[in-house]
Amino acid sequence: MTTAVVIGPRSMLGSQIIERLQALDIKILTAGRAAADDIFLHLGVSEVKILEGLSADIVFHCAASFADDGDNGHRQNFDINTASAIDVARLVEVLGASVLVYAGSASSDETLDPGNFTSYGLTKGLAEQILAWAAQKQGFRFCSLRFPQIYDTEGRCCGHQAWFGRIIAYASRGHDIRMPRSFGIRNFIHVRDAADLMIRAGHAEITGILNIAHPEAMTCNEIAVVAYDTFGLGGNVIEAPEKAPFRRINFADGSQAFAQLNLLPSIRMKDGIGMIRDAGTSTAFGPMDIT
Repeated sequence: MTTAVVIGPRSMLGSQIIERLQALDIKILTAGRAAADDIFLHLGVSEVKILEGLSADIVFHCAASFADDGDNGHRQNFDINTASAIDVARLVEVLGASVLVYAGSASSDETLDPGNFTSYGLTKGLAEQILAWAAQKQGFRFCSLRFPQIYDTEGRCCGHQAWFGRIIAYASRGHDIRMPRSFGIRNFIHVRDAADLMIRAGHAEITGILNIAHPEAMTCNEIAVVAYDTFGLGGNVIEAPEKAPFRRINFADGSQAFAQLNLLPSIRMKDGIGMIRDAGTSTAFGPMDIT
């Protein structure tokens, strides 16, 4: 790997991949809508502009729509997540890239959360099918890593992982947190580990879908206990039986994927929360809206 394109370079995962690639002295081209991007790529409206002479070995696709399941959300997710896969495949072809690594989602597994299969999960899964089909037609290698819940040190994850944001916010201030009961585990992976797995997938001769799940699965209440212990500022986790419980979610076993990649996540939950504490970024987490 000498030159990599990152689609979604300012996303939480995309920016982390760029940081990790820079440490490896890999040349990076960015693809997005900003004037500073090397390639103009507007997902959802089929607009791609590539300067003549640009080429790359590998493309990392980290952009997505996380719209809700309202009528407009369905359309937005389909346009940005699914229909745009045709443009991404074309970009791979024009750049002469031999590998496309896709940031997939555990939400594309229909058995993950029965009865709550979202348009986000559906459209990400459809994109995988289109990209796998294009890979066969065009002759590049395609691999999708279906990530569980991703968190970070800077608080960018809070828009998608609200309860994680709440736990950090309350624990870091020493305030009590009233939480629903947990009927099932959650699975979180730090964005740095996610980036390293994406990069490893770029090197490994692996195709198809890899189900990623951190070996350390915990309930939200257990995560809260770890957070309060890590910050050590007082406060308690209080069970609130009147709140709708955290339902059971069926995360896939990630051991096969880690074996294929020959790489395990290195950041445990206690480590990740410690990174937030040590970086002094806990004020970026929230919301603090619990009654």
